[in-house]
Amino acid sequence: MLTIDRIVGNIYNDDHLNASFKEFVSKKQNETILITRTESQRQRMRKVSNKGTDFALNLHSGSHHLRHGDVLLLNENQIVVVEIEPENVLQVEISKETLTGNADSIVRILVQIGHTIGNLHRPIKLVGARIYFPIQAESEIEMFRKLFHPFHHHIEIQSKKIVFEPDENMNVHEH
Repeated sequence: MLTIDRIVGNIYNDDHLNASFKEFVSKKQNETILITRTESQRQRMRKVSNKGTDFALNLHSGSHHLRHGDVLLLNENQIVVVEIEPENVLQVEISKETLTGNADSIVRILVQIGHTIGNLHRPIKLVGARIYFPIQAESEIEMFRKLFHPFHHHIEIQSKKIVFEPDENMNVHEH
């Protein structure tokens, strides 16, 4: 078992690590550790990589949570990278017509959407005019359609399966 106590960096934020990752992939000297978003917030865990290597993660207290693409081990023979497991999310997209409309109605719609999602203690990710948040079951799609019905002409709701990483400072506890 290999013990990991720090994160080397992230292949999506560091060009040098990204180049190293691509080189190790071409030589089939890469390993991945698949974790859930919930596990990514833990400081300690034991995981087995896709190639069967047993890892004990014992990250320093106060270090940031694990992110998709974090490098846990890099040496001359291998690179070990974290993959966050894709999960079911809802994508709520605000229509372009709404965003170019009356400022009062835009604020009202956005506040109502935020209030609804916040009442359910969901973390969110904002990308342009899209809001993403996790769902636990497909049955929640219909619940959100009902909750968002007062402004359904202004939004489009879609279910997707993506690697969900909440925006910093927007990750709340979930019930």
